[in-house]
Amino acid sequence: MGQDKLPLELDGVPLITRVHRTLEPACEKVLIVGGDGPSPPRARRIPDLRPENTGPLAGIEAGLQAAQCPSVFVAAGDMPFLNSGFVRFLLGLLVERGVPAVLPRWGGRLHPLCAAYERDAVLPAVEAALNAGVRAVREVVGGLPGVLYVGEAELRAFGDPERLLMNVNSPADLALAQAMLRDQP
Repeated sequence: MGQDKLPLELDGVPLITRVHRTLEPACEKVLIVGGDGPSPPRARRIPDLRPENTGPLAGIEAGLQAAQCPSVFVAAGDMPFLNSGFVRFLLGLLVERGVPAVLPRWGGRLHPLCAAYERDAVLPAVEAALNAGVRAVREVVGGLPGVLYVGEAELRAFGDPERLLMNVNSPADLALAQAMLRDQP
């Protein structure tokens, strides 16, 4: 994108605010990792713990360390169509099944930046991976034993998976999201 994308607006609402509005009714507390922009009300911004650019895995580490709840939902801040029902569903599966993580699998790939994690089960693996120089989130969480994957049937219960799991990574994505918002029933 060439700039911080979280303050970018979709229909007049910053991307980070859209994600916050989705998480707030489904989560006890909302933490925003990294950056220095304004935070939505009732959200707490926490810094990355590693000064080097270690990407989203380091953000997950910081969020898991700061979380006070054993069940944590991790969402990228650029997911304009994520919905609270889906967040509750993944967190519910995490607790119900007693697994370390619940991840969507769609389009031939995992979506670890839209997933539920059991803090104490996942944090040691994330820390160890970062200490070993691993930066790929999918590599770390996809390798955890006992991970539960949700697929097409579960995803479709909450809408079109392409829309639900969409990230805004480019100006074209932002334009597409705006068009999708206009066409929303």
